[in-house]
Amino acid sequence: MKSIAIAVLVFGGAFPLISKSNLYVQSAKAKLLSQPKLNAEGISLKLGEVLSPINEQGLFVQVRVSDRSGWVSKLFVSPLPPGNQIQLGISSSSTEAVVARQRASDFTKTAAARGLSETQKLRVRGEGDLYDFDSLRWLESLPRKNSHNLNNENGIQTNDRFEEKSDPMSNLSLLSETQAEVKVGRSLAARILKRFPLNRNKELTVYLNQIGSRIASVSSRPDLDFVIGILESDEINAYACPGGFIFITTGTLKKIQSESELAGIIAHEIGHIVLFHNGEFQQSNLFVDIIAGILAPTGGEVINASTSLLLDQLEKEIFESGRDKQKEFDADEAGVGLAAQAGYPASGLGNFLYTMSKTADQEAFKKTHPDTKVRIAKLVVVEVTANSSNDSIAPDNWQNFKSKLNP
Repeated sequence: MKSIAIAVLVFGGAFPLISKSNLYVQSAKAKLLSQPKLNAEGISLKLGEVLSPINEQGLFVQVRVSDRSGWVSKLFVSPLPPGNQIQLGISSSSTEAVVARQRASDFTKTAAARGLSETQKLRVRGEGDLYDFDSLRWLESLPRKNSHNLNNENGIQTNDRFEEKSDPMSNLSLLSETQAEVKVGRSLAARILKRFPLNRNKELTVYLNQIGSRIASVSSRPDLDFVIGILESDEINAYACPGGFIFITTGTLKKIQSESELAGIIAHEIGHIVLFHNGEFQQSNLFVDIIAGILAPTGGEVINASTSLLLDQLEKEIFESGRDKQKEFDADEAGVGLAAQAGYPASGLGNFLYTMSKTADQEAFKKTHPDTKVRIAKLVVVEVTANSSNDSIAPDNWQNFKSKLNP
């Protein structure tokens, strides 16, 4: 008898956009450019517009739309069709819960009749020594959008000239690929939070999430609800998980000198996610998911064995082997472009890396990233073509918040 498993598949490597039959415009920043440069002349594209890829060059794709052809940045298009933004922390309705329990009961009876144990099929649980979902749920509960209400509630200064735009695709369904990506990402995030304690400074965390929300709003992933947390660690590093989960260590924050540097780091991590550097995910078996939800311990979450193996691989990449060097270079370029489009100086990431090049205590950073001086040299060229004419210039509130870090 074949065992029942939740099938979450991931394919390594950067996502090859031209392997898909179509690309979809996901950002109002998308333009059909005359050259593969962000500051090249171009014609604005409509949200949801379908593009036919022809060729690739770095972070740009040559496409055809209607009777025109040109270049478009990968930062603003996606091989996934448009879909609703996923909502974190939403539980099923009471009716759905009753149906799910009935299905689980039927499965249990069938399994017993065949001598099978459903707890053996789903025995790896999201609790104990490997995961900290409690801290993750606290992080997910915090507000992340720039708004006047957020400013009033938390006393945080926001930029009145930057406003969240309503999603013109709000009537579209949530993609199963996005759901699968977030499931894996949440579990990996819970593992990271077991390795490093979460800093629960609400005001500082909300501030970082406001910056992340601002940057993510111009990217190609409106289907993700990006979540940024602070890790209590003297190591200098930041981590990007599938599904929009990002972590920055307190050691990194203490080295940052301006909000543009902070934005550059966050944008770099967002770049890994929007460029599919974690691979492609496929939806798990819905029936088994229902069973897994019923078998989950109180306050815990069930993670099946195959997903656990995948998490082992992703965790090893984050903390030991690091990503492929080209992925890091691509994320640098993506980060500069995204930060600039969101109203930050394009030099932020490069300035931080320059500080890092003069810092001795960066062993963990060196272990998982290319040579810092090489990255700086490459960014010099990128910064010239990433400058944006964005009228909404982000303020620099970093010094007001840096003081909230423990010495």
